[in-house]
Amino acid sequence: MKTNRMITKNWILVFAAFLVLMTSCKKDFEVPPVNIPKFELPTDATLISIKALKARHTVIGVLDSINDNVYVTGKIIGNDESGNIYKGLYIEDTSGGLYIGLDRTSLYNLFKIGQRVYIKCQGLFLGDYGGMTQLGAIYNGAIGRIADTYIDQHLFRDSLPGNPPAAKLLTISDITDADWGMLIRLDNVSLLEVGQPFAISTATTNRTISDGVNTLILRTSNYADFAASLIPDGQGTVYGILSVYNGDLQLYIRDLNDLVGFDYSSAMLVNETFATAGSLGTFSQYSVLGDQVWTQSSFSGNTFAKMSGYSGSYYANEDWLISPSMNFDQFTGEKLKFFSMMNYGTAGDGSLKVYYSTNYTSGDPTAAAWTELTGLTLSGGAWANVPSGDIDVSFINGSNVHIAFKYTCSTTNVATWEVGGIIVKGTHI
Repeated sequence: MKTNRMITKNWILVFAAFLVLMTSCKKDFEVPPVNIPKFELPTDATLISIKALKARHTVIGVLDSINDNVYVTGKIIGNDESGNIYKGLYIEDTSGGLYIGLDRTSLYNLFKIGQRVYIKCQGLFLGDYGGMTQLGAIYNGAIGRIADTYIDQHLFRDSLPGNPPAAKLLTISDITDADWGMLIRLDNVSLLEVGQPFAISTATTNRTISDGVNTLILRTSNYADFAASLIPDGQGTVYGILSVYNGDLQLYIRDLNDLVGFDYSSAMLVNETFATAGSLGTFSQYSVLGDQVWTQSSFSGNTFAKMSGYSGSYYANEDWLISPSMNFDQFTGEKLKFFSMMNYGTAGDGSLKVYYSTNYTSGDPTAAAWTELTGLTLSGGAWANVPSGDIDVSFINGSNVHIAFKYTCSTTNVATWEVGGIIVKGTHI
């Protein structure tokens, strides 16, 4: 019994020593201090607005050196985090927006959206690329990026990132050059190239934002991390940074969070934009009467199929533009959508009608049975670009469904029609 008591006593002493040792080794780990950047404007410097700075660049193609000690400040609205903006930042103050070219990657690690920055402009240059004013350095006689070595001598962060400036709510027709470089918001718009990737794998790609009348280029780099994502359907709100290139307005979204309210669930049975020059894409044409035929055409950034009975004179015509075969038995909730533009004829004269067939195969469409789709919204003339809206075609059944646009005219009052953005969508059963 004595031996057992001695063993027990020894274990108690060992355990107590262990507790003392652990207590003596315990340390309080200090939380590292947060490094909050702070910038104070030098006493001999002048702070000017982005608008005032950009106003110093007055002649396109000419470089303007900045020799006085001026600074601008703004919050970052665009960086390179998604890859859609490359080696540069966009900042904005209450007077406007500005792009700064910087020869450094992964800028977003330090320069986050909402971060306030001050820029020492002395020693830099103002120039333009495609008509868009930029701040940077000289490269091969034109405006270029600030070399990595000099970035930290010109860009200074102040405080922690906060909320970026609120996007400016505009319509496409409201946009002016004062909005270039700013974060803007467009409501109730659609993206015309539904179901196609935002960018092809080999090049920066232009897609189209439409409000039903006006269009704007949506520009996406093939290096953006969302480039391969498919363009959604429906109407929604688009946020993005506004730019311009040789007179063409362009919008850059930062990531897919800049698209709000769109539908990513639809499957595309047909998605034809007629974007390839000289080709009707997946559609075919057949001329029942007249030598004039449906052809691919484009104007002011829009691409479409075009048909007119006028060719130096007026000719009677009957011409069909026919979709590929679609298996409606595999889908539910099918809808048709397109836009149309017309001129020279009379609105509502029936020169363009839309039909469907479940027994057409190829060749002459008059050998098959066709049913007209009625009550459609078509262009009223004067080249008005009119979206049809979603047309319910879910009542059509069959594994061989075709949609066709039929053009007819006599030798008087001859209309010209343009049709594009043809989409047939549905949900997989």
